[in-house]
Amino acid sequence: MLEKNTPQELVWEGIAVSPGVAHAVVHVLKDHFDEPDATPISEDEVDSDLARWRTALEVTRTEIEALQKAMEGQDGSAEAEIFEAHLLILHDHSILKQVEKTVREQLICVDAVYYRLMCKHMDALRGLSDSYLRERFLDIKDVTQRVMRHLRGEMLDHPMFEDPVIIVAHDLTPSDTVQLDRSKVLGFALEMGSANSHAAIIARSLSLPAVVRLHNICEDLHSGDSILLDGDEGLLIRNPSAETLAKYRSREARADAREDALHLTRHQPSVTMDGFTIQVSANAEFIEEMESIRDSGAEHVGLFRTEFLHLEDPEANEDWLAECYTRAVKAMSPGEVIFRTLDLGGDKMDPRMTFEEEPNPFLGWRGIRASLGRRDLFRRQLRALLRASAHGRAGIMFPMVSGVEEVREARALLDECARELLHEGVMIGDDIAIGAMIEIPSAAVSADLIATEVDFFSLGTNDLIQYTIAVDRLNERVASLYQPTHPAVLRLIRMTVEAANRAGIRVCICGEMASDIELTPLLVGLGLHELSVTAGQVARVKHAVRQLNAAECRALAEEVMCQGCMVSGLEKTRAMAMTKYPDLLE
Repeated sequence: MLEKNTPQELVWEGIAVSPGVAHAVVHVLKDHFDEPDATPISEDEVDSDLARWRTALEVTRTEIEALQKAMEGQDGSAEAEIFEAHLLILHDHSILKQVEKTVREQLICVDAVYYRLMCKHMDALRGLSDSYLRERFLDIKDVTQRVMRHLRGEMLDHPMFEDPVIIVAHDLTPSDTVQLDRSKVLGFALEMGSANSHAAIIARSLSLPAVVRLHNICEDLHSGDSILLDGDEGLLIRNPSAETLAKYRSREARADAREDALHLTRHQPSVTMDGFTIQVSANAEFIEEMESIRDSGAEHVGLFRTEFLHLEDPEANEDWLAECYTRAVKAMSPGEVIFRTLDLGGDKMDPRMTFEEEPNPFLGWRGIRASLGRRDLFRRQLRALLRASAHGRAGIMFPMVSGVEEVREARALLDECARELLHEGVMIGDDIAIGAMIEIPSAAVSADLIATEVDFFSLGTNDLIQYTIAVDRLNERVASLYQPTHPAVLRLIRMTVEAANRAGIRVCICGEMASDIELTPLLVGLGLHELSVTAGQVARVKHAVRQLNAAECRALAEEVMCQGCMVSGLEKTRAMAMTKYPDLLE
């Protein structure tokens, strides 16, 4: 919804998915291959316009050569040859000559001339039966996209910024996010997405404000525009007035005062008023988060999502992975880091592993299935994790298991890798905790069988909810049906907790439910031993736990599960949260 408040200030209203406020300039990332306007230029502007195009060509050449060199260094001779073809297309003399001739004669901006000429070449090859020529179409498209992005000032491959920016995009995939210079990103504003999309999860993990479903912002905003992003109310304000900025500064001062109070108690243990201890750990995606995680009050990392390191460098060798994992382990010592093995697939796609398009990737080749199907990749990761375990407390857990056989198969490969390393004289840890993610209903139902094979469970509620209720958590049309307090979801969580208790193993919840302080009373009542949350929520969750009575929470959980109404259940846990710690819910 677009409203006009003043001649200068424009406000978009979306959905808040990560709290906080940021004020900075925009950097727009466009993900579509759109046709530029054929803007007329004067004769005096021809040389400068062509110079801008030649600069884009030169930057593209440097970019392609860097990729080619990387492939050559990793035995990717076939991939290196592809980039050689891209360089030939980029420097095709007939194309360069035709573009310059057309710009000078027709006095049209070079963006439109270059785009139209390259499209003519693509159209000539599109749909041909010869597979080799079809591939040349893709090569031309790739080169054209790179040049056009540089002409527009959008370096999508490795966006680096001199000053802090707020990223505006249609949507962000995990691979988009890992390529950003995150040290300069202050927030995300997206046209698509939901509270459970990975862009939202990453924003919360990095404690960055994020707002989604801001329709048409990619068309209405331009890189360099000044905006204020409100991740609490779900607002994006272009050209905020002095009055608006003053209001937000006052609000920020009050929020800082509350944060200061929480900061003082962040390292204190989280024990309920009747003596029930809940360990509060943190989730992580990136190595650079470790310092802030330690400072947040978390003693352990309950979930390190290793696929984001993989997406940063899919061709990384075992030594590089071992170094990265070791840095994480050392940074959290003497605390523990639980590494989730690669959970690729679904919305975290690696093109190198996608041999053919899947009609439903969330029900396809993902998680442990993909790892067991690509044993070369899996062995490389397991060996790297085992090497890192020699430098501190490390745990390994397998994602998306559907039953006990997958766990046994993965453990057998892990044991084989351990024997190899010891035979090679490589040190590994003595006490590596092995766990299984419970995020598929079949895993929850057979949790008693899986419990005999592992040292702990970790409940991935993001997927458990969507698979249990048959709701795509990224689909706007059914997002309202994605309810963590659905009786079936709560029963599966309780079933998993009871199976873990009988087997004498610990159980954690690392999904987004754990970070929602309105649900903390319910999770304590369900008997969870550990909550692994976003780093920005550690102090809040620990404070919430200290205000609760575990016996009261157990009574709440029983009442909610017996009622069978997810709306009523959510209202009841919210009511207890508001009664026990209203200061956190203002």
